[in-house]
Amino acid sequence: MSLFIGIGAQAQENVSIGPIAGLSMASLRGDISDVQWNPGLTVGAFYNYSTKTNFGFSGQVLYTQMGAQRFNKTQEINLNYLQVPLLATYFLGRYGQRVRPKIFAGPNLNFLLNAKNENGDNINGDSNNRVYNPFDLGLTFGAGFNYRLSQKIWLNVDARYGLGLLDIAKNDAVNLKNHQWGIHAGVSFPLGTYNSNTGRLR
Repeated sequence: MSLFIGIGAQAQENVSIGPIAGLSMASLRGDISDVQWNPGLTVGAFYNYSTKTNFGFSGQVLYTQMGAQRFNKTQEINLNYLQVPLLATYFLGRYGQRVRPKIFAGPNLNFLLNAKNENGDNINGDSNNRVYNPFDLGLTFGAGFNYRLSQKIWLNVDARYGLGLLDIAKNDAVNLKNHQWGIHAGVSFPLGTYNSNTGRLR
């Protein structure tokens, strides 16, 4: 997913919003054999806050496809999540530069929307007998850069890794955890400047 920070070098907007999209490779680790990476898509939106120092914050809401492929890619476990990363960012270089490299890290909250096989059939059972837990907590780490397209509009690119921390299998005898690599890009647009004295945007 990507982290998008919109910083106008002259207008000094430090709150921004925008779309995000990307490609990912996900898999499962734990009590599972013969697994391969499963390609997927990520789409969503973000809210960003940044300062004139090197620090920033992003809250994102993403639809992301995870899971794994098995048995020489003949079987798919497609786990589709609503993902909410909460990311702290550190920018390299100076405020106002046209290109700003960055690193970021933080927790992500994952809410399972559905689980399907390669044919699109449900593999999560019914409401009384679920196969996968509805919630997963993870950590996201990544790096990228922001490139100023115009005075207030920025192209944002990043590569990230998401590490699942919780067992997503409902079966107590099986332990499964998510992990995912992703490359994302998007555009951020200024929303306004946050005034810490009043607690409001202006």
